[in-house]
Amino acid sequence: MPKKVIDDLPFPPLIKFDTDDPLSPDVLAEQLRSRLEGASICVRSAEGHANRGGYFFHICAKEDTLTECDIFNFERLYVLSLPLAKLTAFVNHCAGLAFDEEAFQLCQTVVNFRLDPEPDA
Repeated sequence: MPKKVIDDLPFPPLIKFDTDDPLSPDVLAEQLRSRLEGASICVRSAEGHANRGGYFFHICAKEDTLTECDIFNFERLYVLSLPLAKLTAFVNHCAGLAFDEEAFQLCQTVVNFRLDPEPDA
């Protein structure tokens, strides 16, 4: 399997969370408040190779209250906005740390289909 090198992050430097437990809103808030210009975050398993991959999130808080946080993809294209509690549930769900029904539905109806091509008429 080819190794993907990620060298152009939307919001460098990369913040890594090495954990098998869900992130708390406080832990995520601490990182986002310290990087109001944006944070590229990688959530990966607690143990493994130092260069292992993970689940990437590129987040920019609209203000330090974190009432709305914008999520972007690697191309710096806007995906959606979520308040801190829902953002935390979304990150934990997508990283496989904690199932969340609302995040699941959001992925199924918004995130995963955002760039699907229009069907031919």
